[in-house]
Amino acid sequence: MATKILHISDLHFEAQPETLYPGVNQHLRVAAELLAAEHPDLIIVSGDLTSHGSRNRKELEMARDWLLRLDAPVLAVPGNHDLGANPLRGQEYPETEAYEFLALRKTNYGSVFSPEPVTMHDLPTVAVIGIALREEDPDGALPRLESTLDSVTKPVILVGHYPLAPTRATGPLATFAFHEFIPHTASRLRRVIASHPVVRLYAAGHVHACTAQPLAPHCLQVTAGGLGPGPSLYRVYTISGAQLHFETRFGTGPLGFWEQLVPEFDYAPEYHLGHHHERNGQQTLY
Repeated sequence: MATKILHISDLHFEAQPETLYPGVNQHLRVAAELLAAEHPDLIIVSGDLTSHGSRNRKELEMARDWLLRLDAPVLAVPGNHDLGANPLRGQEYPETEAYEFLALRKTNYGSVFSPEPVTMHDLPTVAVIGIALREEDPDGALPRLESTLDSVTKPVILVGHYPLAPTRATGPLATFAFHEFIPHTASRLRRVIASHPVVRLYAAGHVHACTAQPLAPHCLQVTAGGLGPGPSLYRVYTISGAQLHFETRFGTGPLGFWEQLVPEFDYAPEYHLGHHHERNGQQTLY
């Protein structure tokens, strides 16, 4: 029997009034019906569940309650809006990326979701592992990840927030990735993936675009748009035998995003939605 996993990202729940992305909560309420109807074996969430969760615990509780209503197991990791990535950005963006000088379990995110920096959900044919990262890795996530990967004997889907390879050659995504958030820690994570061929898929978010590109000879990096603020889409991973097939399905929210922030760039639809091979394809697991 095939295993079905949904990959959603960048929900950006906001407490009222919605100041960053007006209307986002309504888009997510509608999306919940689509996701629940999929009846997945697991839902993975690759970060930015909220817009201000690093400062406002209520938004994280909103996201948690929404996920519970989907009636499926969930593995979530934090994004920079849920768990500030580094102290400098925390100073520059105190409302959206507040940095908490606390152990993960005591942060807003850790108190609502997992207090552990590495979590695993074991499925019949794959292991799905999530990693919560901050710059300089104050929570010791990378050593824990390496230890976990050393002991896993089945293919791994690794879930993190930040893409580790460039997602677009031009426009805002040519430079928007991990560099301003976790530069040293991301480089270390990439080395961990390169040295563990068991990692076959790296599922990320952050860039608000549907992208897919090789991260290592054995590993494909996939991002899943922004379910709330756009592009409103999600991934369906179907695992059958030695193959993972992925396809993209659309929500009811905006199908673009970056034109709001960087309007001077000429956006083709594929910039946000990806080319056909990025929306639908497969990855060999064995």
